[in-house]
Amino acid sequence: MATAAGTYDVVVIGSGPGGEVAAIRAAQLGLKTALVEKAPHLGGTCLNWGCIPTKALLESAKTYTKLQHASDLGFSVGTVAYDWERIMQRKQGIVDAQRKGLRFLMKKNKIDVHEGHGRLAGKGQVTVTGADGKVTKISTRYAVIATGSRVRTLPFAKTNGKTIIDSDDILSLNKVPKSLCVIGGGVVGTEFASLYGRFGSEVSIIEMAPQILPSEDADSVKELVRQLKKQNITVETATKLTAVEDKGDHALVTTEGQKPRPFEVVLVAIGRAPVTEDIGLETAGIKTDRGFITVDSHYRTSADWVFAIGDVIPTPALAHTASAEGVHAVEFIAGHKPPVIDYSANPNAIYTSPEVASIGRTEQTLKADKVDYKVAQFPFAPMARAKIDDATEGFVKIIYEPKYRELLGVHIIGAKATEMIAEFALGKVLETTVDEIAHTIHPHPTISETIMEAAHVAMGGAIHL
Repeated sequence: MATAAGTYDVVVIGSGPGGEVAAIRAAQLGLKTALVEKAPHLGGTCLNWGCIPTKALLESAKTYTKLQHASDLGFSVGTVAYDWERIMQRKQGIVDAQRKGLRFLMKKNKIDVHEGHGRLAGKGQVTVTGADGKVTKISTRYAVIATGSRVRTLPFAKTNGKTIIDSDDILSLNKVPKSLCVIGGGVVGTEFASLYGRFGSEVSIIEMAPQILPSEDADSVKELVRQLKKQNITVETATKLTAVEDKGDHALVTTEGQKPRPFEVVLVAIGRAPVTEDIGLETAGIKTDRGFITVDSHYRTSADWVFAIGDVIPTPALAHTASAEGVHAVEFIAGHKPPVIDYSANPNAIYTSPEVASIGRTEQTLKADKVDYKVAQFPFAPMARAKIDDATEGFVKIIYEPKYRELLGVHIIGAKATEMIAEFALGKVLETTVDEIAHTIHPHPTISETIMEAAHVAMGGAIHL
């Protein structure tokens, strides 16, 4: 028998970057709010198994690489070695601190946290089943589904947590493997490849598509592949995987037309699937399409009291996208009129070495759609700050519309790419022209001057090239 636990204005199911932001914003708007989470910790995949722990490890990899070249900066540090256990402890310390911070934010904003499996249970009703089987019934005016996603699996490459692993498992490896095969050249696969390659693994990326990072600009990917080769990484594209076999202390990987190859560890990184089962969608009469929840431009489902955000809907599966959708949904619930999200201004950020970032269209898609465009591109190499930071690889590429000169797409590969793309995201929202960017004063000496130089190309010529 279920026990009642009060009435709310908003109940958010899922505490990832979409759910926790939606809950906090709802509380700030004066709505009585509850947050439901079935995992032991708040934060969802991003905090516990994704964005945060991986970026902590990538920072260690960057530091290790820099220390190996310390003599170039005038330092003598002797033989450089890493302590993997301490690196993993640092990663976990950051995760634990963020977990603690989220709990504090819930208390600060007077958000009730219900621990257990949340399900829609009829109009205005949500049930929470705790680990002990106890069911609590919550009444609410609105519900927001933010249950996120899980790793996709291959039927012929079942993970065992040892020789065949997924992107959750790899965060708990007790050592750097001598050899690593990454199945899937998407964002997750390329980031882990770049991480472990820099720590000494012999890495192979196997991707079925013609290029890794299939949705990114071809020029950016070409440069990334060139840099990955310097990090003990082999990239195999247009390659079909046929078998993965566990052999106890290693795994055998077979691709079409090739003999089986041994790897100490195989990482299956073929994407993520929305978590939409067993959350009461059928009970609430909510429509789905290919596993994703169908929503309108305000993230309202076919049940007018239920909204859905993040990885459970067919928008870019990115943490910051989910957060923006969460803010929009609860502001709409509160009676505000938030602007519809412009996904052409939604930035992609990939934390390989070098970093890759982008917004908007690629040349490939513009050509396919027969859209007229122009390109202005400038490399990092001539910039003084790039030399100072030993970060001369890569470029800034601006794709713009020739008549009104508004941004169609921007692609950056290089140091600070994931930071610099924010300037273009704001520019896209404000309908900025490439000329306005060129006339914007950028501080010197900075990496961001490369943005101004690329825009100068569109005005007739870069200054420093």
